[in-house]
Amino acid sequence: MDRVIFHIDVNSAYLSWESMRRIQNGIPGPDLRTVPAAIGGDREMRHGIILAKSIPAKAYGVTTGETVAQALRKCPNLILVPPDFALYQRCSAAFHEILHKYSPDVLKFSVDEAFMDMTGTRALFGPPVQAAYRIKNEIRDTLGFTVNVGISSNRLLAKMASDFEKPDKVHTLFPEEIQEKMWPLPVRDLFFVGKSTEKKLRTLGIHTIGELARTDEAILRG
Repeated sequence: MDRVIFHIDVNSAYLSWESMRRIQNGIPGPDLRTVPAAIGGDREMRHGIILAKSIPAKAYGVTTGETVAQALRKCPNLILVPPDFALYQRCSAAFHEILHKYSPDVLKFSVDEAFMDMTGTRALFGPPVQAAYRIKNEIRDTLGFTVNVGISSNRLLAKMASDFEKPDKVHTLFPEEIQEKMWPLPVRDLFFVGKSTEKKLRTLGIHTIGELARTDEAILRG
């Protein structure tokens, strides 16, 4: 039996959860997911780091992990909301509870990510893509926030797949799809490739995952 692994990733988790709380409690203001907004730090003091950002904030160049001061320079009209970790724990628990309805083998990877072994569940939930849409839609319709689902035969490829186009999407990345779907991507998109490694690879003329795959191992070791 072929192994089937899902990686479930909440889209802009902290920001989505804060946005849902505001909507459910009738707090006036825009849906934070639809405007330049971020979770983290203190706007007045201009300290702290960005923990999550909306897609519109990302368009301004705001990145997770940068300082609030840097983010505000890029996007002066950024709506900044302090974190509420108690809220995140409650939302995470509800998210993981739904996953356990579909598989007894759920690995919590972080507060907003999980791996699921869906091997052998076809008779219960249908083919993998159908099952993924069922899970994704139940989370959205029940809890009010969206997730991406990556599907493959191992955790690494499933996680890579879930990072494809967002939000609220299902993607596959089986071994036979690697050359078509993965090789054209920038090398920085490869899991565990950070800024330092990307810089070293670029000095070798390696800009895409495909170029890295085709590079002689001796060159990389050197």
